[in-house]
Amino acid sequence: MEIKKKILVIDDDLGARKEFYKEALEERYEVNYTDNADLIYDVIGRSKSDLYIIDLNLSLFTDPKTNQPLMVESILEAVGKNKPIIILSGDYSALMDNGRLTPIIKNSAEEGFNVCSFFTWEDIRKVKEESRMDYKNSYKDALYTRIDFFINKDRSPYDFGIICALDEELAPFMARAIPDSISQNQIDGIHYKRSLIKTQSGHELNFVAACSSRMGISDAGIIASHMATRLGVKKIFMIGVCGGRESAGVDIGDVIIPSESIAFQRGKLKEDGFSSEVESSKPKESGIVKCDKAPTILHELFREYVDKMVNESGCTIDIKKPNIHYDVMACADYVIDKEGVLDEISKTIAHRKLCAVDMESYAIFRVGEILDIETLVIKSVMDLTNKKSDKFKSYTSFIAANYLYQLLYREEIVFPNLG
Repeated sequence: MEIKKKILVIDDDLGARKEFYKEALEERYEVNYTDNADLIYDVIGRSKSDLYIIDLNLSLFTDPKTNQPLMVESILEAVGKNKPIIILSGDYSALMDNGRLTPIIKNSAEEGFNVCSFFTWEDIRKVKEESRMDYKNSYKDALYTRIDFFINKDRSPYDFGIICALDEELAPFMARAIPDSISQNQIDGIHYKRSLIKTQSGHELNFVAACSSRMGISDAGIIASHMATRLGVKKIFMIGVCGGRESAGVDIGDVIIPSESIAFQRGKLKEDGFSSEVESSKPKESGIVKCDKAPTILHELFREYVDKMVNESGCTIDIKKPNIHYDVMACADYVIDKEGVLDEISKTIAHRKLCAVDMESYAIFRVGEILDIETLVIKSVMDLTNKKSDKFKSYTSFIAANYLYQLLYREEIVFPNLG
């Protein structure tokens, strides 16, 4: 059975109006009402409503905080800026003529409140008073359409977002997208690609992807924050390449899904030198996707890439079948091309299982922590930090991108809205 969305009606004249609200709303929604002005802030504070309908004129209610007539602005403050709000007005023309409605809508929007629109009392009244059932149902359907739109309008149209440092790292994933679904646009200066992929059960997943204009923590953090706040994305994945630590048993092509990312370059410059103060960031538990079929998936991807090389150029590359690691990753703001550095970093941060280093993972996880979104980083080892080379960039970009694709295709990553 479908769970009804919750609406809280805030109206100071419920004695005359409650039956009208019930007739118009309770078939579709779970509706609660405010009957006691003295408890109104407690009711709002405890409410877990999906939408609020607020009467514009609450003068019959006394504000328990000021002992003055209750103002709609005070209710907006109590509800907060995250929940959708519909302001209910008595008569549109009178309100516009008196000039009261426009400033409230304008000011509340400028202050960041999610005021969607307003209804007139006629929208509610005519549902109850209409005698013809076909008209009554038509009025209800129109009302439900508007309310459902407002409840869902801030829900992201994207099931997930992808961030890469370079176009070359994103290209193998885009090659798996439904070709006719790919589009591009620019939002606030960030270039996005939008598309669809299908899972093995036939579900379509909408996604948005972006590459940094520059590598590093700053740009990755900016794009992740933009995806989460501007586009409403709740799952952000980063794919690409990284450097591996050979002494930790890591080899070219291995997949790293970090359980933690450590920014080790922070600290204080004092008279006696630099004092390191490392910072750590982790994904939610759901961001460490340990798939039982990982060895099989990686072997299949390895064979697919090698066979492609043979078919296209008649040659192979000198690599082993990749393994997967779920250990700690370091995050630097510079490229490391010096032998032994990762071993030194491992000692500095006291993590002997440090297996790799990249330039973005800390930012992705930190955005996830702050904004309470799911994050997942999948990197493939392009080189060992004591043997710096771009020789395997194409191969490792293919492995990281397609490992994410396989997790999505096989529905190893859960999307509750898919059922």
